[in-house]
Amino acid sequence: MSAWDPQRVGPPAIGADDPLAKAGGENFPVALRVLPPRIRNDLQALYRFARHVDDTGDLGNGDRMARLRTLDALRADVLALYDGSRAPSDPVVAALASPIARRRLPADPLLRLIEANRQDQRVSRYATFDDLVGYCRLSANPVGELVLHVFGKATPERVELSDRICTGLQLVEHWQDVAEDYRMGRVYLPQEDLHAFGVAETDLALPSASAALRSLIAFETERAEAWLIAGTPLLAALTGRARLAVSGYIAGGRAACTALRRGDYDPLRRVPKPTSRHVAGAWLRSVARGWG
Repeated sequence: MSAWDPQRVGPPAIGADDPLAKAGGENFPVALRVLPPRIRNDLQALYRFARHVDDTGDLGNGDRMARLRTLDALRADVLALYDGSRAPSDPVVAALASPIARRRLPADPLLRLIEANRQDQRVSRYATFDDLVGYCRLSANPVGELVLHVFGKATPERVELSDRICTGLQLVEHWQDVAEDYRMGRVYLPQEDLHAFGVAETDLALPSASAALRSLIAFETERAEAWLIAGTPLLAALTGRARLAVSGYIAGGRAACTALRRGDYDPLRRVPKPTSRHVAGAWLRSVARGWG
């Protein structure tokens, strides 16, 4: 997700050799660093889980069936947390026990994150933008739903708005990572859009983006930002810490869109990631506009 700040914040009780340390060493949202420790720790446990599932689905160039078996094992561990049949064998899943009990988190969003990575094992191209949005319902939207549950703010109406934000965040992350995804054998740019802009998949392997690809990335960036903006009414339905956190996610996504623009919509020459200063600036501007 593109709303993560480049400065790293890890849980103090986890050693460097622990699998949690690897998952927990990823970027953490700027806004979440000002939240109370218990909320922050619960959100971080969920983020570590999401990253861990992604890492499992992306594991090297190994056997696809082996990755599916590992994802199935993660799914079984999640289900075990809910039915109490056994203790999870995976430490990242086991760390969810307290947040699940404390926040009454539903199992479905966690299982959808695993299903997204199962889908990655069998689907590497998306014919239409609608198909890609369907993938985002598995790969991104569950994160926002879980965040709302942590804050005790999950309602169907709020989840729907959160889904728009999370889809926008996922889309802009795909546009940032075009080159990396292509090297891994995946193309998230919709096939219909590649065709419409005259971009061949082999263009994604070039050292810099062609004019046609830059035009396509510009189009997709505007579309991703429109999804983010469409979700901003969620902020009016939130207060306090929940509003603070969600405004930080939106700010991170908009800063990522700005980074793509600053890079002339060329994600091949370098990955256009926003700095923490740019994310913080976007966050403050959103507050000034009344979004935060």
